[in-house]
Amino acid sequence: MKLLHFSDLHIGMENYTRLDPETGLSTRLLDFFKTFDFIVEKAFEEQVDAVIFAGDAYKTRDPNPTQQRGFGERIKILAKKIPVVLVVGNHDTPNAEGKANTLDIYSALEIENVWVSRFPELLQIKTKSGNLQVITLPWLHKNDYKQVAEKLKLMYEKIKPPPAGGPAILASHAEIEGSVFGSEKGLAIGNDITIPLPLLQDKRISYVALGHIHKHQVLSSPAGAGPLIVYSGSPERIDFGEEKEEKGFIIVEILAISRQSSDKFETSYKFIPSGARKFLTVTVNLKTTDLDPTQIVLDEIKKCALADKIIRLVINIPAELDKDIEMDKIKKALSSAHILAGISRNIEKVEREKIDLGKDVESLTPIAALKKYFEAKKYSPGKQKELENYAAALLEN
Repeated sequence: MKLLHFSDLHIGMENYTRLDPETGLSTRLLDFFKTFDFIVEKAFEEQVDAVIFAGDAYKTRDPNPTQQRGFGERIKILAKKIPVVLVVGNHDTPNAEGKANTLDIYSALEIENVWVSRFPELLQIKTKSGNLQVITLPWLHKNDYKQVAEKLKLMYEKIKPPPAGGPAILASHAEIEGSVFGSEKGLAIGNDITIPLPLLQDKRISYVALGHIHKHQVLSSPAGAGPLIVYSGSPERIDFGEEKEEKGFIIVEILAISRQSSDKFETSYKFIPSGARKFLTVTVNLKTTDLDPTQIVLDEIKKCALADKIIRLVINIPAELDKDIEMDKIKKALSSAHILAGISRNIEKVEREKIDLGKDVESLTPIAALKKYFEAKKYSPGKQKELENYAAALLEN
Protein backbone atom coordinates (compact mmCIF):
# COMPACT_ATOMS: atom_id res chain seq x y z
CA MET A 1 0.00 0.00 0.00
CA LYS A 2 1.28 3.43 -0.92
CA LEU A 3 0.34 6.74 0.77
CA LEU A 4 1.05 10.43 0.25
CA HIS A 5 1.53 12.40 3.46
CA PHE A 6 1.69 16.20 3.55
CA SER A 7 0.80 18.99 5.96
CA ASP A 8 0.94 22.69 6.82
CA LEU A 9 0.00 24.24 3.49
CA HIS A 10 -0.81 27.56 5.19
CA ILE A 11 -2.55 29.01 2.14
CA GLY A 12 -2.83 32.75 2.74
CA MET A 13 0.78 33.36 3.76
CA GLU A 14 1.18 36.27 1.37
CA ASN A 15 4.18 38.18 2.71
CA TYR A 16 6.85 39.11 0.15
CA THR A 17 4.39 39.34 -2.70
CA ARG A 18 3.24 41.41 -5.63
CA LEU A 19 0.16 41.37 -7.83
CA ASP A 20 0.16 38.91 -10.72
CA PRO A 21 -1.05 40.93 -13.75
CA GLU A 22 -2.62 37.92 -15.50
CA THR A 23 -4.79 36.65 -12.64
CA GLY A 24 -5.03 39.66 -10.34
CA LEU A 25 -3.98 37.40 -7.46
CA SER A 26 -1.03 37.56 -5.09
CA THR A 27 2.05 35.88 -6.54
CA ARG A 28 2.61 34.16 -3.20
CA LEU A 29 -0.92 32.75 -3.23
CA LEU A 30 -0.15 31.37 -6.69
CA ASP A 31 3.07 29.85 -5.29
CA PHE A 32 1.08 27.86 -2.74
CA PHE A 33 -1.46 26.73 -5.35
CA LYS A 34 1.35 25.68 -7.69
CA THR A 35 2.93 23.61 -4.92
CA PHE A 36 -0.42 21.99 -4.14
CA ASP A 37 -0.86 21.22 -7.86
CA PHE A 38 2.49 19.42 -7.81
CA ILE A 39 1.38 17.35 -4.81
CA VAL A 40 -1.82 16.37 -6.64
CA GLU A 41 0.12 15.41 -9.78
CA LYS A 42 2.55 13.31 -7.74
CA ALA A 43 -0.30 11.49 -6.01
CA PHE A 44 -1.56 10.26 -9.37
CA GLU A 45 1.90 9.65 -10.78
CA GLU A 46 2.84 7.49 -7.77
CA GLN A 47 -0.58 5.78 -7.88
CA VAL A 48 -1.03 6.21 -4.14
CA ASP A 49 -3.84 4.44 -2.33
CA ALA A 50 -4.67 7.33 0.00
CA VAL A 51 -3.68 10.92 0.74
CA ILE A 52 -3.14 11.97 4.36
CA PHE A 53 -3.19 15.70 5.14
CA ALA A 54 -1.92 16.31 8.68
CA GLY A 55 -3.48 19.73 9.26
CA ASP A 56 -3.25 23.51 8.76
CA ALA A 57 -4.75 24.16 5.35
CA TYR A 58 -4.75 27.94 5.77
CA LYS A 59 -2.78 30.66 7.51
CA THR A 60 -5.79 31.79 9.56
CA ARG A 61 -9.05 30.41 10.91
CA ASP A 62 -10.95 32.69 8.54
CA PRO A 63 -9.65 32.10 5.00
CA ASN A 64 -11.15 34.20 2.24
CA PRO A 65 -13.31 32.65 -0.52
CA THR A 66 -10.45 32.65 -3.07
CA GLN A 67 -8.22 30.67 -0.71
CA GLN A 68 -11.04 28.24 0.11
CA ARG A 69 -11.88 27.74 -3.56
CA GLY A 70 -8.25 27.00 -4.42
CA PHE A 71 -7.92 24.40 -1.67
CA GLY A 72 -11.31 22.83 -2.46
CA GLU A 73 -10.67 22.52 -6.19
CA ARG A 74 -7.55 20.47 -5.58
CA ILE A 75 -9.13 18.27 -2.90
CA LYS A 76 -11.96 17.54 -5.35
CA ILE A 77 -9.49 16.42 -8.04
CA LEU A 78 -7.80 14.05 -5.58
CA ALA A 79 -11.03 12.67 -4.13
CA LYS A 80 -12.40 11.62 -7.53
CA LYS A 81 -10.00 8.67 -7.47
CA ILE A 82 -8.10 8.66 -4.16
CA PRO A 83 -9.40 8.62 -0.56
CA VAL A 84 -8.36 11.79 1.29
CA VAL A 85 -8.07 12.17 5.07
CA LEU A 86 -8.00 15.75 6.40
CA VAL A 87 -6.84 16.08 10.00
CA VAL A 88 -7.75 19.40 11.61
CA GLY A 89 -4.79 21.55 12.69
CA ASN A 90 -4.49 24.47 15.09
CA HIS A 91 -4.87 27.04 12.30
CA ASP A 92 -8.03 25.22 11.18
CA THR A 93 -9.54 25.16 14.66
CA PRO A 94 -12.03 27.86 15.75
CA ASN A 95 -11.38 29.74 18.97
CA ALA A 96 -14.87 29.10 20.35
CA GLU A 97 -16.94 25.99 20.98
CA GLY A 98 -19.65 25.36 18.41
CA LYS A 99 -17.93 27.19 15.56
CA ALA A 100 -17.11 25.23 12.43
CA ASN A 101 -13.47 24.66 11.54
CA THR A 102 -12.09 25.54 8.10
CA LEU A 103 -12.41 21.93 6.88
CA ASP A 104 -15.93 21.17 8.16
CA ILE A 105 -17.50 22.12 4.82
CA TYR A 106 -16.29 18.80 3.36
CA SER A 107 -18.15 16.90 6.09
CA ALA A 108 -21.25 19.08 5.79
CA LEU A 109 -21.46 18.48 2.03
CA GLU A 110 -20.67 14.79 2.52
CA ILE A 111 -18.00 14.91 -0.17
CA GLU A 112 -17.40 11.31 -1.23
CA ASN A 113 -13.93 9.94 -0.53
CA VAL A 114 -13.05 12.76 1.91
CA TRP A 115 -12.79 12.20 5.67
CA VAL A 116 -12.46 15.19 8.01
CA SER A 117 -11.27 14.40 11.53
CA ARG A 118 -11.71 17.00 14.26
CA PHE A 119 -11.48 14.62 17.24
CA PRO A 120 -9.53 11.39 17.95
CA GLU A 121 -11.07 8.45 16.11
CA LEU A 122 -10.33 5.27 14.16
CA LEU A 123 -11.27 5.41 10.47
CA GLN A 124 -11.66 2.33 8.32
CA ILE A 125 -10.93 3.36 4.73
CA LYS A 126 -11.27 1.15 1.68
CA THR A 127 -8.55 1.67 -0.91
CA LYS A 128 -7.71 -0.02 -4.20
CA SER A 129 -5.08 -2.08 -2.35
CA GLY A 130 -7.27 -3.07 0.58
CA ASN A 131 -8.36 -1.65 3.90
CA LEU A 132 -6.41 1.17 5.60
CA GLN A 133 -6.93 1.85 9.29
CA VAL A 134 -6.28 5.45 10.28
CA ILE A 135 -6.15 6.60 13.89
CA THR A 136 -6.40 10.39 14.04
CA LEU A 137 -5.17 12.78 16.68
CA PRO A 138 -6.06 16.29 15.47
CA TRP A 139 -5.13 19.51 17.21
CA LEU A 140 -6.83 19.52 20.59
CA HIS A 141 -7.66 22.28 23.04
CA LYS A 142 -5.38 22.38 26.06
CA ASN A 143 -7.81 20.66 28.42
CA ASP A 144 -8.46 17.82 25.98
CA TYR A 145 -4.84 16.61 26.11
CA LYS A 146 -5.32 15.24 29.61
CA GLN A 147 -6.96 12.09 28.21
CA VAL A 148 -4.77 11.59 25.13
CA ALA A 149 -2.96 8.53 26.48
CA GLU A 150 -6.22 6.82 27.40
CA LYS A 151 -7.87 7.67 24.07
CA LEU A 152 -4.92 6.38 22.06
CA LYS A 153 -4.83 3.14 24.05
CA LEU A 154 -8.52 2.53 23.36
CA MET A 155 -8.07 3.16 19.64
CA TYR A 156 -5.02 0.91 19.42
CA GLU A 157 -7.12 -1.89 20.89
CA LYS A 158 -9.77 -1.36 18.18
CA ILE A 159 -7.29 -1.98 15.33
CA LYS A 160 -8.39 -5.00 13.33
CA PRO A 161 -5.63 -7.54 12.73
CA PRO A 162 -5.08 -8.99 9.23
CA PRO A 163 -6.62 -10.37 7.16
CA ALA A 164 -9.80 -8.52 8.25
CA GLY A 165 -8.00 -5.27 8.91
CA GLY A 166 -5.02 -4.03 6.95
CA PRO A 167 -2.14 -1.72 7.82
CA ALA A 168 -2.81 0.84 10.54
CA ILE A 169 -1.36 4.35 10.65
CA LEU A 170 -1.73 7.34 12.94
CA ALA A 171 -2.21 10.88 11.60
CA SER A 172 -1.75 13.79 14.00
CA HIS A 173 -1.28 17.55 14.13
CA ALA A 174 0.70 18.05 17.31
CA GLU A 175 4.04 18.82 18.90
CA ILE A 176 5.76 15.55 19.74
CA GLU A 177 8.53 15.11 22.28
CA GLY A 178 11.94 15.37 20.59
CA SER A 179 10.78 17.41 17.60
CA VAL A 180 12.65 20.52 16.47
CA PHE A 181 10.76 23.72 15.65
CA GLY A 182 11.73 26.15 12.93
CA SER A 183 10.51 29.70 12.40
CA GLU A 184 6.88 28.53 12.45
CA LYS A 185 6.96 28.70 16.26
CA GLY A 186 5.91 32.34 15.91
CA LEU A 187 2.75 31.26 14.04
CA ALA A 188 1.47 29.17 16.93
CA ILE A 189 -2.06 29.89 18.07
CA GLY A 190 -2.36 29.24 21.77
CA ASN A 191 0.05 27.21 23.90
CA ASP A 192 1.47 23.99 22.50
CA ILE A 193 1.21 20.80 24.52
CA THR A 194 4.04 18.34 23.98
CA ILE A 195 2.93 14.72 23.53
CA PRO A 196 5.37 12.07 24.82
CA LEU A 197 6.91 10.11 21.94
CA PRO A 198 6.27 6.67 23.52
CA LEU A 199 2.49 7.24 23.17
CA LEU A 200 2.91 6.92 19.40
CA GLN A 201 5.24 3.93 19.40
CA ASP A 202 2.66 1.16 19.46
CA LYS A 203 3.79 -1.84 17.38
CA ARG A 204 0.34 -2.19 15.83
CA ILE A 205 0.97 1.08 13.97
CA SER A 206 3.01 0.98 10.73
CA TYR A 207 3.44 4.71 10.17
CA VAL A 208 2.80 8.00 12.00
CA ALA A 209 2.05 10.99 9.72
CA LEU A 210 2.70 14.22 11.59
CA GLY A 211 1.93 17.87 10.95
CA HIS A 212 2.34 21.18 12.83
CA ILE A 213 6.14 21.53 12.65
CA HIS A 214 7.42 22.89 9.32
CA LYS A 215 10.84 21.26 9.45
CA HIS A 216 10.92 17.79 7.89
CA GLN A 217 12.24 15.27 10.42
CA VAL A 218 12.09 11.63 11.41
CA LEU A 219 11.47 10.99 15.11
CA SER A 220 11.52 7.20 15.13
CA SER A 221 12.26 4.42 12.66
CA PRO A 222 11.05 0.80 12.43
CA ALA A 223 14.47 -0.34 13.64
CA GLY A 224 13.53 1.08 17.04
CA ALA A 225 10.70 0.23 19.39
CA GLY A 226 7.82 1.10 17.09
CA PRO A 227 6.62 2.60 13.81
CA LEU A 228 8.23 5.05 11.42
CA ILE A 229 7.29 8.50 12.80
CA VAL A 230 7.70 11.41 10.38
CA TYR A 231 6.97 15.12 10.14
CA SER A 232 6.51 15.82 6.44
CA GLY A 233 7.31 19.49 7.02
CA SER A 234 5.57 22.28 5.11
CA PRO A 235 5.69 22.10 1.30
CA GLU A 236 6.20 25.88 0.81
CA ARG A 237 8.47 28.36 2.63
CA ILE A 238 6.81 31.04 4.72
CA ASP A 239 9.75 33.33 5.57
CA PHE A 240 13.54 33.66 5.77
CA GLY A 241 13.62 31.46 8.86
CA GLU A 242 12.97 28.54 6.47
CA GLU A 243 15.48 29.74 3.86
CA LYS A 244 17.77 26.72 4.17
CA GLU A 245 15.12 24.06 4.84
CA GLU A 246 14.21 21.62 2.09
CA LYS A 247 10.46 21.69 1.45
CA GLY A 248 8.30 18.83 0.27
CA PHE A 249 6.12 15.89 1.25
CA ILE A 250 6.30 12.14 1.87
CA ILE A 251 5.51 9.04 -0.17
CA VAL A 252 5.04 6.08 2.19
CA GLU A 253 5.06 2.42 1.19
CA ILE A 254 3.71 -0.26 3.53
CA LEU A 255 4.35 -3.84 2.46
CA ALA A 256 2.79 -6.88 4.10
CA ILE A 257 5.35 -9.41 5.27
CA SER A 258 2.81 -11.75 6.82
CA ARG A 259 -0.98 -11.97 6.67
CA GLN A 260 -1.07 -13.64 10.07
CA SER A 261 0.15 -10.91 12.43
CA SER A 262 -0.79 -7.24 12.80
CA ASP A 263 2.83 -6.16 13.30
CA LYS A 264 4.18 -7.86 10.16
CA PHE A 265 4.32 -4.84 7.86
CA GLU A 266 7.47 -3.27 6.50
CA THR A 267 7.37 0.51 6.06
CA SER A 268 9.62 2.76 3.98
CA TYR A 269 9.39 6.35 2.82
CA LYS A 270 10.90 8.88 0.45
CA PHE A 271 10.91 12.65 0.75
CA ILE A 272 9.78 14.43 -2.42
CA PRO A 273 11.05 18.03 -2.82
CA SER A 274 8.17 20.31 -3.83
CA GLY A 275 10.20 22.88 -5.77
CA ALA A 276 9.05 25.64 -3.43
CA ARG A 277 10.10 29.19 -4.20
CA LYS A 278 13.52 29.89 -2.73
CA PHE A 279 14.53 32.59 -0.27
CA LEU A 280 18.08 33.95 -0.37
CA THR A 281 19.99 36.26 1.96
CA VAL A 282 22.94 38.05 0.33
CA THR A 283 25.37 39.25 2.99
CA VAL A 284 28.20 41.70 2.24
CA ASN A 285 30.85 42.49 4.85
CA LEU A 286 32.59 45.73 3.94
CA LYS A 287 36.05 46.70 5.26
CA THR A 288 37.46 50.08 6.19
CA THR A 289 40.02 49.69 3.40
CA ASP A 290 37.37 49.29 0.66
CA LEU A 291 37.92 52.20 -1.72
CA ASP A 292 34.71 51.54 -3.67
CA PRO A 293 32.14 49.91 -1.34
CA THR A 294 29.37 50.15 -3.92
CA GLN A 295 31.36 48.03 -6.35
CA ILE A 296 32.14 45.50 -3.62
CA VAL A 297 28.39 45.08 -3.02
CA LEU A 298 27.67 44.83 -6.77
CA ASP A 299 30.36 42.16 -7.18
CA GLU A 300 28.82 40.06 -4.41
CA ILE A 301 25.36 40.37 -5.97
CA LYS A 302 26.74 39.18 -9.33
CA LYS A 303 27.85 35.92 -7.72
CA CYS A 304 24.25 35.04 -6.81
CA ALA A 305 21.48 33.55 -8.92
CA LEU A 306 18.59 35.92 -8.17
CA ALA A 307 15.92 34.95 -10.71
CA ASP A 308 12.61 33.74 -9.22
CA LYS A 309 13.92 34.09 -5.66
CA ILE A 310 12.82 36.25 -2.75
CA ILE A 311 15.94 38.23 -1.85
CA ARG A 312 17.12 40.26 1.09
CA LEU A 313 20.43 42.11 1.15
CA VAL A 314 22.41 42.66 4.35
CA ILE A 315 25.35 45.12 4.21
CA ASN A 316 27.62 45.22 7.26
CA ILE A 317 29.45 48.56 7.29
CA PRO A 318 32.40 49.48 9.56
CA ALA A 319 31.75 52.70 11.45
CA GLU A 320 34.99 54.16 10.08
CA LEU A 321 33.92 53.69 6.48
CA ASP A 322 32.63 57.10 5.44
CA LYS A 323 32.32 56.37 1.72
CA ASP A 324 28.86 56.78 0.22
CA ILE A 325 27.08 53.64 -1.00
CA GLU A 326 25.04 54.22 -4.15
CA MET A 327 21.75 52.49 -3.33
CA ASP A 328 20.16 53.19 -6.73
CA LYS A 329 22.83 51.07 -8.45
CA ILE A 330 22.42 48.29 -5.88
CA LYS A 331 18.62 48.17 -6.26
CA LYS A 332 19.01 48.01 -10.04
CA ALA A 333 21.41 45.06 -9.67
CA LEU A 334 18.76 43.24 -7.61
CA SER A 335 15.93 43.88 -10.08
CA SER A 336 15.98 40.33 -11.51
CA ALA A 337 14.77 38.91 -8.17
CA HIS A 338 11.14 37.87 -7.90
CA ILE A 339 10.79 40.09 -4.84
CA LEU A 340 13.30 42.28 -3.01
CA ALA A 341 12.27 41.79 0.60
CA GLY A 342 14.54 44.53 1.88
CA ILE A 343 18.01 45.99 2.27
CA SER A 344 19.58 46.24 5.72
CA ARG A 345 22.52 48.59 6.27
CA ASN A 346 24.12 47.55 9.55
CA ILE A 347 26.68 50.11 10.76
CA GLU A 348 29.00 48.58 13.33
CA LYS A 349 28.96 50.26 16.69
CA VAL A 350 32.29 51.28 18.17
CA GLU A 351 32.97 52.40 21.68
CA ARG A 352 34.11 56.00 21.75
CA GLU A 353 37.49 56.57 23.32
CA LYS A 354 37.22 58.55 26.56
CA ILE A 355 39.38 61.68 26.46
CA ASP A 356 40.73 63.09 29.70
CA LEU A 357 40.78 66.91 29.48
CA GLY A 358 42.17 67.30 33.00
CA LYS A 359 40.68 68.27 36.34
CA ASP A 360 40.50 71.98 35.51
CA VAL A 361 38.29 71.48 32.45
CA GLU A 362 35.38 73.39 34.02
CA SER A 363 37.54 76.53 34.27
CA LEU A 364 38.55 76.44 30.59
CA THR A 365 36.98 78.65 27.96
CA PRO A 366 35.09 76.79 25.19
CA ILE A 367 37.92 77.42 22.70
CA ALA A 368 40.56 76.23 25.19
CA ALA A 369 38.55 73.09 25.92
CA LEU A 370 38.24 72.40 22.19
CA LYS A 371 41.98 72.89 21.76
CA LYS A 372 42.67 70.28 24.45
CA TYR A 373 40.21 67.92 22.74
CA PHE A 374 41.86 68.37 19.33
CA GLU A 375 45.30 67.73 20.84
CA ALA A 376 44.05 64.55 22.52
CA LYS A 377 42.65 63.39 19.17
CA LYS A 378 46.08 64.13 17.62
CA TYR A 379 44.71 66.34 14.88
CA SER A 380 47.30 68.07 12.74
CA PRO A 381 48.10 71.72 13.66
CA GLY A 382 46.49 72.88 10.42
CA LYS A 383 43.25 71.00 11.06
CA GLN A 384 43.18 72.22 14.67
CA LYS A 385 43.53 75.83 13.57
CA GLU A 386 40.78 75.46 10.96
CA LEU A 387 38.35 73.89 13.43
CA GLU A 388 39.13 76.51 16.07
CA ASN A 389 38.29 79.25 13.57
CA TYR A 390 34.95 77.58 12.78
CA ALA A 391 34.18 77.25 16.50
CA ALA A 392 35.05 80.90 17.17
CA ALA A 393 32.78 82.03 14.35
CA LEU A 394 29.89 79.96 15.75
CA LEU A 395 30.39 81.32 19.27
CA GLU A 396 30.31 84.90 18.00
CA ASN A 397 26.89 84.43 16.34
